[in-house]
Amino acid sequence: MAVNQDLKSAIHVVLMSSAIAATSVYAPAAVSQEVALEEVVITGSRIRRVDQETASPVFAMDRSTIEASGATSLGELMAQVPVVSGAATNPTVNNGGGDGASTVELRGLGDERTLVLLNGRRVGGFAGNGAADVNIIPINLVERVDVLKEGAGAIYGTDAVAGVVNFVTRTDLDGMELSYDFGQSGESDGRRDAVGLAWGTQGEKGSVIIGLNYNKQESISAGDRKFSRDALYLYGGTIYAFGSSRTPNGRIFLPAGSQLATDFGCSSITKNEGAAGTDIDDYRCWSGDDYYNYQPLNLIMTPQERGSVFTAANYNVNDSVEVYAQLLHNYTTSGFQIAALPFDSRNDNIVIPADNYYNPFGIGFGGIDGTNPNALWRMLGLGERRNKVQTTTDLVTLGARGTIMDTSWDWDLSGNYQGIGQQIKTSGYYLGNKFQAAIGPSFFDAASNSVVCGTPGEIISGCIPINVFDMQNPDQAAGLNTITAAYSQRATYTYKDVSLGFSGDLFEAPGGTVKAAVGAGYSENFYSFDTDTLTESQPPDFATCGLSQETCSADTRGGYDVTSLYAEVFIPLLADVPGAQALNLTLGTQYSDYSTFGDTTNSSVKLEWRPIDDLLLRATWSEVFRAPTTSNLYGGKRANAPTFNDPCVGLTAADVAANPNLALACENVPTDGTFAQPNSQITGLFSGNPDLQPETGDVITVGFVYQPSFLGGLSVSADWWQYKLNDIITSVDVNTTADICEKTGDPTYCGYITRFQDGQVFIIDQPTLNFGKLETSGVDIGLKYVLSNTRAGSFQFSVDTTYIDKYDSTPCDICETQKVAGTFDRQYGNYADWRALASIGWSFEPFTALLSARYVAGMVIHDPDGAPGEQPDLNVPSVTYVDLTLGYTFAENLVFNVGIDNLTDEQPPIMFQNNVLNANTDVSTYDTVGMYYRASIKYKF
Repeated sequence: MAVNQDLKSAIHVVLMSSAIAATSVYAPAAVSQEVALEEVVITGSRIRRVDQETASPVFAMDRSTIEASGATSLGELMAQVPVVSGAATNPTVNNGGGDGASTVELRGLGDERTLVLLNGRRVGGFAGNGAADVNIIPINLVERVDVLKEGAGAIYGTDAVAGVVNFVTRTDLDGMELSYDFGQSGESDGRRDAVGLAWGTQGEKGSVIIGLNYNKQESISAGDRKFSRDALYLYGGTIYAFGSSRTPNGRIFLPAGSQLATDFGCSSITKNEGAAGTDIDDYRCWSGDDYYNYQPLNLIMTPQERGSVFTAANYNVNDSVEVYAQLLHNYTTSGFQIAALPFDSRNDNIVIPADNYYNPFGIGFGGIDGTNPNALWRMLGLGERRNKVQTTTDLVTLGARGTIMDTSWDWDLSGNYQGIGQQIKTSGYYLGNKFQAAIGPSFFDAASNSVVCGTPGEIISGCIPINVFDMQNPDQAAGLNTITAAYSQRATYTYKDVSLGFSGDLFEAPGGTVKAAVGAGYSENFYSFDTDTLTESQPPDFATCGLSQETCSADTRGGYDVTSLYAEVFIPLLADVPGAQALNLTLGTQYSDYSTFGDTTNSSVKLEWRPIDDLLLRATWSEVFRAPTTSNLYGGKRANAPTFNDPCVGLTAADVAANPNLALACENVPTDGTFAQPNSQITGLFSGNPDLQPETGDVITVGFVYQPSFLGGLSVSADWWQYKLNDIITSVDVNTTADICEKTGDPTYCGYITRFQDGQVFIIDQPTLNFGKLETSGVDIGLKYVLSNTRAGSFQFSVDTTYIDKYDSTPCDICETQKVAGTFDRQYGNYADWRALASIGWSFEPFTALLSARYVAGMVIHDPDGAPGEQPDLNVPSVTYVDLTLGYTFAENLVFNVGIDNLTDEQPPIMFQNNVLNANTDVSTYDTVGMYYRASIKYKF
C-alpha cells in the first residue's frame, strides 16, 4: 500500500529524531496509512504538536543510546554531551566536592543556569547556587534525554538561561526487568556495582511502573595514578614537584631584620628531619625541597553509594479525566578525603608564646593581630580530613488532566513537592581553645616531673602539652588525641508548586490550525544551612571559630515565593505553497512575580520555515533571567581558599609614586621590593546580599535541518547561537577586587582587602553582587546517517559537535574583558573551542556493537604560573576518548553487554596546581580513571 508523502515525511522525522547523539542500533519499523501520529509536547514548548523537529534546537538521546553507553548514572552520561563545558561538579571532584552529585553545565554558563526537568517538571537544585543533582534520577527508567540548546525563560521561568535538560521516564513497561552492571579500572581499582529492577503493568484503565536501583562506586587514590601522585607546579616554564608550605616539619618565619634572621641568613626556617625541634640548632633555612606533597592523600574518585525508588502511575477515571502520580526517593552517601590539616598560626589565631616550654626561639608566633611572625605546620597526627555526606531526596507529583467536553482543549492540574536533606560530618580538625592551651604557656613541673600547661601557680587542669615543633613524634599522640575534633552541618531545601495549564486549538488560519497554551503557577522555595556551634564564624571579622579557620561558616535561612502566568501561541502562517511547504511562528511570554525583588516578564519568538520538504530553516529569540537564590540573598559569611595573584609582590616606592592607588591595595606592604606572597591561596569570605536583582539577557539561535529525500536516513543540522547576559550574580573574585582597587582606588573595593601588619593578606571579602556582563556565541553541527538492512547488518553513524567562537566576560565597567573561548581559566573552567561526540552503531541480530569517540580540543592557559609578570601561554593538548560496547541478545529476553571505556587509556593533560585544585588536571572535563572494563546483564520476563 502506498504511503502519502506528508505522512512519509512525518514518520521519517520521528524515526530520525531517535538517531542522534551516541546512537545505538536501529530497527526499522513497517508503517502503513493507518498509523496515527499523536500530538506530543516537545521540550521547549507547552503546545502539543505532531512535528518532532521545531524551531528549537534539541539534542536527544534515546533509550538504546543510554543502554549502549554503559553509563550507570546520568551524570556520567551527560558528561559526554558536546554542549557541556565549564566546571560542573561530579564524583571525581574531591577538593570542593565529595557529596556524590553530578550537575550539568550547558554552554559553560554555570550549572546554576541550566534548568533540569523530570518529565517536564522542575527538579529543584541544592547547595548555594541551586544546581540540580542529576544522579538522583535512576538511569534504567529513563526513556529519553532532551537537551534544549537555547534559553527558555518565556517557557520555564528562572534558571533556563543556558538551556534545559529534560529526563523523560518510561511509560510503556509491561513486565519485569532485572539488570546488573559491573565495572573496574585497568589498574584493578575503582570498582562499581549497579543493580536495577524495573516492573510495570499496563491496563485499559491505567498503568503502574516501579523501579528500584542500587549503585556503589569505590574510591580511587590520587597516589595510584602517575599524573596525580605529585603536586606539580609550573614556574617560569620549569616544572617543580612542590606542594604546600604547611609541612610536618614546619615553616617558621623570622622577624625581618631580627638577630634570628641574621644568624640563619634567611627569612624562614624548617626543622631538620628527626630532630626534636627544641633547640635552635635543630633548624635550617627553608628550601624549595621542603614543600609537602599532599597529593597522594587525595582522591581522584570519591566513594559513593546510592539507592533509589521510583514509581509512576496513572488511572483513567473516565473518558475525559485521568489522575496521575509520580514519586522518586533517593538516598546517597559519599565523602571526600584530603590531606591532613594545614595549620597557619596567624590565620587560625593560635599563639605559640615565647614561654612555651618547647619554644627555642625566645619569641612568640601566630595570632590574628599580626604582631607575631607566622609559623606553619601540617597536622599529620589528626589524620586526613574526611567527611561523610548523607543526602536524602524526595520528589512527589500528584495531578489530574483531561479534555474539556468535545473540544480540542485539554487541561492539566498538578502539585509538586521536592525535599532534600543533607547531613555532613567532617573530621580531621582540632578544638581551638584546647589546642591553644596545649601549645600556650607551659613549663616543667618538678612536683609531677613532667611538662604541664600554664604557668607556675596557674596549671591548666586536664591539659596535655603538645610540642608543636615536633608533632610527628609518637610521644605527641596523647596530647593530639585531646584536641581532635569533628563537626557536623545540616542543610535542607524544599520546593513546592501548584500549576494549572490549558492547551488546544484556537482557530483555522491559511497555514493550518492556530494553537495556544496558557496557564498559571505558584511556587515556594526554602533553604536552610545550619553549621555546628564549633564552626560558627565569629565577629568582627567572621574568619575565626572554634575550629580551624577553613571550617568557619555561618547559618543561612530564608525563602521566597513566585507567582507566574504564561501564554504561548503557535501560528502556521503558510502551508503547501510554492517556496513555503510550511511557515510557522511561535510566540511566548511569561510573567513572574517574586516576593524578593519584584516582577519580570520574559518573551520569545520562534520561526520555522520549510521552503521544501527536505529543508527546515529555523530561528529563535528568547529573553532569559536567573533569580537570586536564597543562598545568594541570605548566605552567611563563610571562608574559602581562592587563588590570589597579589599585585603588591615586589612593591617599590616608585610603584606607589606612579600609582598612588597601590597604597590602598597594598596597605602595610613594605616598599623596598622584598615583599613576597608565600602561598597562592589566601582566605576569602563569601557573603549573601538581600538587595540582589535577577540576571537578565537574551539568546538568539539561527540554523537549519536538512534531510534529503534522495538519500533516506541522512540528517544534517547546524545552529548558530549567541547569549548576552547582564547583571551577573556572582561572588566578586579576589583578583577582580584587587584590580578595581589598584585602578580606581574605590574605597569600597579597597576596603574588602584586609592585611596583617607585615602586609600579608589576612582576608578578602567576596560579597555577592550583580556584577558585570557575559557574551558567548558559537555553532552546533550534527550529522546522522542510518543505513538499514544491508547484508552486513544495520548501521548508524553520528557526529555532534559544538564550537565556541566567543566567550567574553567583563567583570565590571572598568575591568578588561576576559577572552575565555579556547582557554582553561582558573575562575571559569574549561572552554575548549571544539567538542565533539561521534559514534558508529551496528546490529546484526543477535549481535550489536557501538564504537564512540569523545573529543575535547586543545586550548591554552594564559599566564599559567600565576606569578607576577606575564608568562607564555601553556598549550593543553587535545584529548580523544574512545569507548567500545559489544552486545548479544539471547532469546530476546536476556541481553549481555561488555565494554571498555577509554580504550586507548588516554591520560588527562597536566595543567598544574597553579591552575587547578585537584589532581594537576581539570577533573570536571577529563577522565581521571583511565581504561575501564565493564559488563552488564539484563533479563526481561
